[in-house]
Order: sequence, then C-alpha cells, then structure tokens
Amino acid sequence: MHPHEVAVVRSFILAPRRPRWLESLGDPKRRSGFLDRLNHCRDLDEHFARPIPYMDVAALLRSHAAPAGCHVISAVADIDGREMPLAEAVDLAEAGGWGTILSCIPGHLACYIDERGSNRRMILAREADASRSASTAIQRAGGTRPGGG
Repeated sequence: MHPHEVAVVRSFILAPRRPRWLESLGDPKRRSGFLDRLNHCRDLDEHFARPIPYMDVAALLRSHAAPAGCHVISAVADIDGREMPLAEAVDLAEAGGWGTILSCIPGHLACYIDERGSNRRMILAREADASRSASTAIQRAGGTRPGGG
C-alpha cells in the first residue's frame, strides 16, 4: 500500500473503521470492491473535514500549500493508485462520477469528492492551522462550516 494511503486512513478515517480500510486497500483482490465505500463515504472523521462550496478545488488546495501533484484513491479505476498533477486529478475525479480522495500532503491535507462529483466535496485538513485557513478560504468563497455559519 502506498504511504499516502496509510497516512490518509490514519489521519482522516474514523478510528473504528481504520483497520478495515488498511486491510482492504492493501489487498489487491478486495481493493476495487472496497473502494465503492467512497461513493457515499460516512467513514471520514468530520473533525477534520470541511465542505467545499462551488469553487476551484485545486486552487483551494494550493492555497494550503498543496504541491503540484497528489496521490489518488478512487472508485474510478483509471485514476486509482496514481500520482497525478493536482488540477488534472480534480477534473478527472469530478468527471469520473465515483468517490475519490486526493492526498496532497500525507496525513495533513487531502480532498474528498463523492460520486456526485462537485455536489459533495470536502477538504480534509489535519493541522489546526490548515483547518483554520481552509475554513477561512471557504467562508470567503461563500460557504459555511458545519455546525455554524
């Protein structure tokens, strides 16, 4: 299993679900079927997730020091497990129609896009500063944070 995947699971998946995620992603026979969970993912730790309103996801991630590339975990077989340029990965994930996580900074910054593409997108930020700056950028773009305005 790729180090980005381990870091995403340990940082952004709910603790009781982590062993199953690690086991399933690491097993080539189970991986593709398991990735269906990304389509309506309820395993994300909401403490580190902020909804992204309609805006340029790649630009938002870059504003949090995301590098030019990312690692893709996706129910879209053509992009799953690949290292890709960030903007291309966002475009393909949104167009692909299936759940995807883009890992930018292992264990610190990622993005979740569900099967409806741009209808449910979340920035996953583990660092307190990254989470605060993500919330600030989202609020400036007209979005709101969960549980508040």
